[in-house]
Amino acid sequence: MNIALKGILVAAGLAGGAFALYSSATGTKKKDCYGGQGKPAMDACTFLIKWQQGAGKAEALYKRSRLYAVQELYDREFSDLEAILPFIKSPSLSPSRRAEVYAALSIAAGRKRDQAAAMKYSELAVKEGTADPQVYLSLAGAYIEASRFQEAAALLEGAAGIEKKHPYYNTLAAAYGGLGNYPQAYEALKTGLTVNAPRPVLAETAKHMGLVCFELKRYKEAELYLNYAQKSGAECPECPLLLTTIRESLGDY
Repeated sequence: MNIALKGILVAAGLAGGAFALYSSATGTKKKDCYGGQGKPAMDACTFLIKWQQGAGKAEALYKRSRLYAVQELYDREFSDLEAILPFIKSPSLSPSRRAEVYAALSIAAGRKRDQAAAMKYSELAVKEGTADPQVYLSLAGAYIEASRFQEAAALLEGAAGIEKKHPYYNTLAAAYGGLGNYPQAYEALKTGLTVNAPRPVLAETAKHMGLVCFELKRYKEAELYLNYAQKSGAECPECPLLLTTIRESLGDY
């Protein structure tokens, strides 16, 4: 065997060995990054971010962003989430992961008080099929704040796959109330009050229901719900005046 051929074989052997070591190290780092916690997991994710491209890099960035969020390192979290965007349309990145990235970006943008960005990323998360109720509630809340009540109602009505608790029904009722559709707001809150919740949460929903009943001139029910809200500690500075008005209407005075 001539010297040149021996050199090629040795180089190939070294390259193969290096590749095997890299593959082994990468497998270990993936396990530590995706399944670990704290600094060891962060270090493993950082290794993957340095050496991988495309969807692999995006996955490592997403996992590290979640680790930063747990530690309330929000600027670093946001930076990692933004670094995923060049890879967001990669065919190897699942729609569910895209939805999670957009959802996390919407929450991070909201934390920075960038409402335009929060709305944009929430809309993208919904488009990708997110099941995160917070995204729907934040987006519906932004629509309501912008007096886009019909869009808020349509968004929540179409959110079939999310967990529906008191915040959902209160936000839906607020959208209906903005449209002047108090009968639908009443039905939303009536359903919401059947969902078990701590007393302070029930008190807030009861207060909302009392206000809606007042608009519908269902004074007996309004009195019942507003009284419950007051006794349960809900902040309701308007309650005394409303209750006086209700009692006068009912002939109690």
